[in-house]
This record gives sequence, C-alpha cells and structure tokens, in this order.
Amino acid sequence: MEIKKINTEKLLDLNKHPRPHNFEEFIGQEHIKWVLKTAIQSAQKRESHMWHILFSWPSGFGKTTIAQIISKQAHTWIKAVTGYAISKPAEIVSILNSLEKWDILFIDEIHRLKPNIEEVLYIAMEDFVIDMVMPEWWNVRIPINPFTLIWATTKSESLSQPIKNRFIYNFHFMDYSPEEKRVLIKKYLTEYKIKFNDNILSQISSKVDAVPREIHNMCIKIRDFIISRNEKNLDENLRNQFILHSKIDDGGLTPLHNKYLEILRKADRPIWVKAIAVQLWINEKAVEEDVEPLLLKLGKIEKTAWWRILV
Repeated sequence: MEIKKINTEKLLDLNKHPRPHNFEEFIGQEHIKWVLKTAIQSAQKRESHMWHILFSWPSGFGKTTIAQIISKQAHTWIKAVTGYAISKPAEIVSILNSLEKWDILFIDEIHRLKPNIEEVLYIAMEDFVIDMVMPEWWNVRIPINPFTLIWATTKSESLSQPIKNRFIYNFHFMDYSPEEKRVLIKKYLTEYKIKFNDNILSQISSKVDAVPREIHNMCIKIRDFIISRNEKNLDENLRNQFILHSKIDDGGLTPLHNKYLEILRKADRPIWVKAIAVQLWINEKAVEEDVEPLLLKLGKIEKTAWWRILV
C-alpha cells in the first residue's frame, strides 16, 4: 500500500501541466468553491481543523485537484491514498496514527472500502480516537490528532448511510456549461502555445463532453495534431481536418458510441445489453460504464435493468 504525503506548494509548481493553484484558477463548480472558502476561513479563525468533506460524481471533474487546493489554501499537509489500497483495519489505523494535527486525509475511490474499515473511521471522524482490540479481548481507546477527511467517489450510491451522515460537507459535482467549456479550451490551448481565433472555440466545444478531463484530453490531441503538421495556428481548415482525423461527432460521440447506436437502429427494437456487448466486442461492464453514460446524457438511448432502447 502506498501513502503519499503531498507538499502542495511544490506539487503545483512542478507539474508539466500545472493543476490550478487556487479556487480562482479552478474553472467551474462555483457553489462548491464558495462553500469551501467559507469552511477554510472558519477553520483558520477557530484555529482548528476543517470538518469532513465528501465529493461525488464521475471521474474527470477535478475532485483530487480541489482536495489539493483545499490543502494549499488551508496551509496544511495532505496525505493521499486510494480506497482499494486499504485492505485491512490495521492499515487504516496506521494511516490515522500517522496524521499530524489538522492534516487532511484524502481517500479516493472510497466506495471500495470494506465495511469493517468504514467502522474504524466512524469514531475516528467524530471523536478523533481509535478503538483497539487487545489480545486479551479488551478495548483500548487511543486518541489521534484532529484531522479532516476528504473522500472522493464515483459511486456515491454504494456508500452506507452511516458513513454519509458523518460528512458535514457533501458535494455533487455538476456538468460544465457551454461557456465554462469554452473557457477551459481557451486555457488549455493557450498553455500549449497554440494560436487560434476565439470564434473557433464554440466549434471545438460542440465536439467534446462537458467533463474537464475530456476537454483537456481533446486539447492534447489538437496540440499533437497541429505539431505533427508543423503548424502553430489552429484555423478553420485545421479544425475540420482534426475532426475528420479523430472521428469525433457532436457531443463527443466516438466511433464506439456510433456503433452502439447503429446496433439499436438496425434492430429497431429493444436490445439486451449483453447482445450489444457481444456485437461491440467488449464486456457488459465496459458498455455500462464507458459507452452508455454519454449516450444517456445526450438523450440518445433509454435503458432498463436489461434492455436498451433507441430514442
């Protein structure tokens, strides 16, 4: 198991593609940033720790980045670990014992934590103590330093209600608006030293999902496409060439998405998801997690527990 203790002052300066340094540089999620600023200011005035925070929404929205910004703005250390890396209660006990006063513990993919590990966290989060069962079968209560737990999950429905109730702040990240998408595209293209006209931003924006990581990935592809052609300016002609080259349709639909829609269109009836997976040559889980979310978001399909219908 790897636990990373991060000095955000250095981390944010050394990244080749720097993460935002502060809330002002982080595009979008305005309500979340406003509430977090208030929580940080309160902790500083109280000279105490922040209360625990839960982030939920699919990957790619910057949950890890915001956790690092919180650490930087609050002038605290942050220790990061993924949920799947913690397999035994003794491991979470060791992590909690290692925390210094007002540290932030960031656990990503926390829906992978086992129930017996969650139980160790209950009392640690509320009372900052750990209950240890000794060989003689009696308990010892060990105090730990006050800390802030930040949990991130892509499957909030998998969390138990007792653990959800222990988070004072529970944030659900929202899709990015067309204007926020354009701001992000402009930011990334500028960072990659690509020259462009602002009127081309909307045309690029229409070809990508409203997820920051997807937007960033597209800008990297644009950069590589332009460099490969010994160009520096993204004009209308190069933009059209890139779209044809990448085979990306409106909304960010890829050839795999279009193949999925073609299967439903040809069948002209509800199709079992397993049958779709077979025709796409991928497993059902990949269909449900990698292909269908965007189609549902764009209103292209409807789904039941078993069947898929073309809208």
